[in-house]
Amino acid sequence: MTATAVWFNAPRSVELRPSAVRPPAEGEIQVRGLCALISVGSEMNLYRGEGDLPDLSMFPTAEGRLPFPVKFGYQEVGEVEAVGPGARFEVGDRVFCFHPHQTRFTISAELVWKIPPELDPERAAFAGLFGVALNACITTPPLVGDCVVVSGLGVIGTFAGYLARLTAGNLVLVEPSATRRRKSEWIGADAVVHPDEAASAVEELSAGRGADLFIEASGAPPALQQALRLTGVEATVTVASWYGTRPVSLSLSPEFHLRRQKVVSTGPALPAHLAPRWDRARMRRVSFAHLARLDVSTLLVTHRVPFDHAPDAYALLDDPAADTLAVLLEHR
Repeated sequence: MTATAVWFNAPRSVELRPSAVRPPAEGEIQVRGLCALISVGSEMNLYRGEGDLPDLSMFPTAEGRLPFPVKFGYQEVGEVEAVGPGARFEVGDRVFCFHPHQTRFTISAELVWKIPPELDPERAAFAGLFGVALNACITTPPLVGDCVVVSGLGVIGTFAGYLARLTAGNLVLVEPSATRRRKSEWIGADAVVHPDEAASAVEELSAGRGADLFIEASGAPPALQQALRLTGVEATVTVASWYGTRPVSLSLSPEFHLRRQKVVSTGPALPAHLAPRWDRARMRRVSFAHLARLDVSTLLVTHRVPFDHAPDAYALLDDPAADTLAVLLEHR
């Protein structure tokens, strides 16, 4: 059986290639794709030739070699077509898969999560990026009464703002795009501002002490410098962005040391101190539960692109004038 897969061939060059699909072996399932979400961080970094992964071994379903050609992605939603021995799935189950974008594929059941019946595939496609935002918010939890700032209202930043709003005393969202600022109104932040207005908003809403927690999710290197500048004494900057090969230059002024600020990275791995209670299965369950409450079609999806036009989807995301937020690939 042959399927079609998305490959990055060179900077800003996407090709649809045939891919052989073998029957599932023990512990594996075969999945037919329904829809997929493109990651604006990791995938677009690789697409632009700005990816800086040391190797592909941390992504067991990726193929190729770095920097090119490479098959990479991790947010596919599909329907189980065949089940190998020992795989605890049934034909017809709808599943979220840690797999590159492909019309049909065989995958280890360990990289698959069954989608609850009440969750439609389109919402489930956001589980990976919701998990990134969730990881940031459990690694450095926003406390009741905190002044929390989230920089960057892409998908991850939007979800981080939504989660922070559950406990934050004051919430400031920072985003240069007027369209994205408008689309974030549903979160109910105390201020949604352009980066040029962030300092005054934080000054007012923190009563002059600076942010207690600043989540940097913009992917823009200058935003990290602003995060340090607007964060208060003994406060935390959590970096959810993946900057790729773009250099991030920081000026560690005396205030950084005098304020004893903490800069914390958050990524695919869960924080070690939460390992006894949190694992990937729990992350997915929590993500699914929240996504069932959120109308992502209205709130986040700006474009739907047929899978056989996948190169157009990446070009859209790479075009600042396109005003994209979330772009779905639809298998038809």
